[in-house]
Amino acid sequence: MTLPYEGIRMIDFTQLEQGPSGTQVLADFGADVIKVERMDVGEIGRKQVPQVHGESLFFMANNRNKRSLTLDVRKPEAKQIIYRMVKDSDIVASNFRPGVMERLGFGYDKLKEINPRLIWAVASGYGQTGPYRDRIGQDLLAQAMGGLMAMTGERDGPPTATGTWIADYLGAMLFAQGIIVALAAREKTNQGQVVESSLLNTAIVSHLQENAAVLTLGTEFPRPPHGGGHAGSGPLYSVYECKDGKHFALMGGLVDDGLGRVSKALEIEPSLAEDPRYKGVDMRDDDAWIIEPVIRSAFKKFTRDEVEQRFSESGLPPGSVLELNELFQNPQVVHNDMVVEAEHPAYGRVKLTGFPVKLSDTPATLRKAPPTVGEQNEEVLQEFGYSADEIRTLQEVGVVGSENLTRAGKVTVQ
Repeated sequence: MTLPYEGIRMIDFTQLEQGPSGTQVLADFGADVIKVERMDVGEIGRKQVPQVHGESLFFMANNRNKRSLTLDVRKPEAKQIIYRMVKDSDIVASNFRPGVMERLGFGYDKLKEINPRLIWAVASGYGQTGPYRDRIGQDLLAQAMGGLMAMTGERDGPPTATGTWIADYLGAMLFAQGIIVALAAREKTNQGQVVESSLLNTAIVSHLQENAAVLTLGTEFPRPPHGGGHAGSGPLYSVYECKDGKHFALMGGLVDDGLGRVSKALEIEPSLAEDPRYKGVDMRDDDAWIIEPVIRSAFKKFTRDEVEQRFSESGLPPGSVLELNELFQNPQVVHNDMVVEAEHPAYGRVKLTGFPVKLSDTPATLRKAPPTVGEQNEEVLQEFGYSADEIRTLQEVGVVGSENLTRAGKVTVQ
């Protein structure tokens, strides 16, 4: 089977999540992604916890299907290695602060002289230009400045960050999208170009629907009351605690006779749909929260699993709030193959998140476990024409890492 990006080569300078998760998308679909890292220690994401046998699980999550090449890119000989690789590569990706790639000698103007078809992709906190160009970019800051945090949480509480690094991950997907679009454009123009994405733009676009209303009508989107889903969504779009202390997300406002169905499922008498006290109340309006105590009390009569069964029988969407240790036992998650396993050279068997996008004929595949530091040094350099003697010399003078020599007692050059 030929994968969609088989034959595409990427030189990957990215680190942590925004960059590596994005480049991993192309790696999963066949691209040869060569991860350039610092000798011995690798990229800074390798230090993240939790770790097993000295290997970061967060790093593993973002770097499958890649190869690792360790260089001291400050040395002229290492720069020449990169320049040689650029001649036969399609993409150079990085997420350093703006200006770092240029200072290293790997800016777009320099590299496009070597390869006019090169796509130079950069992810950053705020953008490559502008007043915030040199600020430190980070997920929490992007959520704060991009409006996402102000919309998250409860009305009587503070603005709240999401439960994970959502700007990093969504930023990674937009980074990948930009690279993919640039590859498509190159098919028509035969020219490379610069691809930019940023965490700030990512956070802003995550609420593009609300933005349209704010920009056009001046609409406000205050955080919802306790337990509410989104601003303006009402008590039928909310989260409730069940008898067993577990929680259930109620989405009853987008089905026919939502009030009646919820009342039947939770044995609310009289039915909220027929109770004259609630006639004419817009379930999306703040006034609708008058029924919230009734619904909250009704949920307390049943366990979460009982609610799930009752809702299913009433034609209401299931909404169990699953803890992460429950998630991967869920039958739909299992059916969707959202867990894959790889044999890691240092750790052994490791479980990773599966592929979220499914293609019928050319699906993503797990071909390589996340690499150890410098695992493919000799392999990669040989592919670019370096002889065994040349590689040994580069290792002896500290241009190329000797991690395989340390691990195996010898450099594996044939």
